[in-house]
Amino acid sequence: MDWQSELSGSAVWLGQTLVWVCVVFAVVFFGLIRWTDTGRKFWAISKPCLADTSLIKVVLMVVALIAFVLIEVRISVLNTFFYNGLYTSLQEMQPSAFWFFALINAALVGVKIIQEIIDILVGQVFEIRWLEKLNAVLLDRWLDNQNYYRISHNDDVPDNIDQRIEQDATAFITDTLEMVRGVLNSILSSIEFTLILWGLSGVLVIAGIEIPKAAVFLVYIFILLATAIAVWIGKPLIRLNFEKEHRHGDYRYALVRVRDHAESIAFYRGEGRERINLTAYFNAIISNRWAIIKRSLGLEGFNTGVTQFAMLLPIMIQAPRFFAGQIKLGDVHQTVQSFNRLMRALSFFRLFYEQFTLYQARVNRLYGFLNSLAQIGTVNQTTTLADESSQTQKHELVLQQFGLTTVSGGVLFAPIDLHLQAGDRLLIQGASGVGKTSLLRAMAGIYPLPTVGAMVLTTAVKTWFVPQRGYVPQGSLKQVICYPNINAKDEEICRWLEVFGLGSLSDKLDEVRTWQTQLTPGQVQRIGIIRVLLVRPDVVFLDEATSALDEANEQLAYELIGTHLPHAIVVSVGHRSGLAVHHNKTLHITV
Repeated sequence: MDWQSELSGSAVWLGQTLVWVCVVFAVVFFGLIRWTDTGRKFWAISKPCLADTSLIKVVLMVVALIAFVLIEVRISVLNTFFYNGLYTSLQEMQPSAFWFFALINAALVGVKIIQEIIDILVGQVFEIRWLEKLNAVLLDRWLDNQNYYRISHNDDVPDNIDQRIEQDATAFITDTLEMVRGVLNSILSSIEFTLILWGLSGVLVIAGIEIPKAAVFLVYIFILLATAIAVWIGKPLIRLNFEKEHRHGDYRYALVRVRDHAESIAFYRGEGRERINLTAYFNAIISNRWAIIKRSLGLEGFNTGVTQFAMLLPIMIQAPRFFAGQIKLGDVHQTVQSFNRLMRALSFFRLFYEQFTLYQARVNRLYGFLNSLAQIGTVNQTTTLADESSQTQKHELVLQQFGLTTVSGGVLFAPIDLHLQAGDRLLIQGASGVGKTSLLRAMAGIYPLPTVGAMVLTTAVKTWFVPQRGYVPQGSLKQVICYPNINAKDEEICRWLEVFGLGSLSDKLDEVRTWQTQLTPGQVQRIGIIRVLLVRPDVVFLDEATSALDEANEQLAYELIGTHLPHAIVVSVGHRSGLAVHHNKTLHITV
């Protein structure tokens, strides 16, 4: 082999190799996703990302990424031949040949720089597009069918959902591309540099035994043995790294809980208990980290020793032939380059093993998250939505032998028969824990378990649910009041703020603050009533929505709803006796 033939044949090599690699890649890919557990999980995560995506664009992008790997390998092959000529010209004292090869190497460096820049750009575009698709899939699965709420009532709730959606998804895509590129580069480099070493290797005599092509056989024996030992040393890292992600997520979640419940903790003087809890979570992280360090030290130490020893091995193998005049200095240098490149190629899995353990952990976490959402399914609600064209009267809510099931399959309370018409006000009362709020959830369509009987409601009806603890989103005060998508003018909002004694907030509508911590529970509940007056729904569900208000403001809230929404059906849950005057019907729930 010489540099001229290698250079002239590069275009043909790239074309032929690209075709074969793409074919083999497709066969291996479909084999992995069908016959391996990790492959099936990978496909379950990735397949939804292909929906509404041009398959041709995806294929072209993958082919481009493969082509860049081939170009990099080819440049490295040419580099060894050009350096061979460079060092040989030095040995033979040929200045013109030296500068010729120096300029060729400089040009090759320029080509490699351009190739790497384009490769990085294409890779980043691919990652970003994939991440956009995967993030949309994860968010859709999490938010659709109110899974974000239903999953919290699941027996097997995935931990740290925020981490899985953001951190694990990003790392999953980055690691996938890095792993695919590394595997392709490793296989192609192993083939190409094995051929180069085969041509450069001679006979090596060890203990009187002649070994032809010794450099090739030695590097394969050396690296394969080292890889097997490294896998044995690093195998426990799969479990340890999975635990690492889990424990870090638990600690972050515990910290967030302290922030979200800061006032309650402060009232209880619970700093000591929280410190104990947080320290326990943190100690679990440290314990896991020490276990990883102990295992990683052995793996890193072994890998470093293998790498350093392998740098001397090719020179030691070729030195006798060089001193005997059988090869030139350029051949020795090309042997060192090829040997080291082949060693890195064969060592890819050994060196990548620890990162691969993290990759498996992320695949398992993402798959577990999607699988948990898939198992939730659609809850068997017995609600009937009547058409406007039916005989069901508008603004009518009917319960027929309606009941709620429990996790064990029993019934929460006695079946209910109820008929509410436009303008009716129903007050639901009963002992704590009997299921009043659960009944309201079922009426609003968010009860996480199956119901029995039927609830009849026309499709034209607009419903609105006001929980006891109102939600305060991030953003400006106007966005807080108009959550989730209320279309209201500033003048109208300010008028209602003034009516409820919140006029001091009128000039702060455009201010972005952490309103969740700055608004009192009473202010949040008054904003909840303002949302009702802005939306003007046909059916309003109030789940102790005025429990944090004084009696005067509570009476004001119900009077305003009665005045401005006279035809609305209002269903309230509450314990105060003063609520009865604002309702014309009462339902006492008993077990």
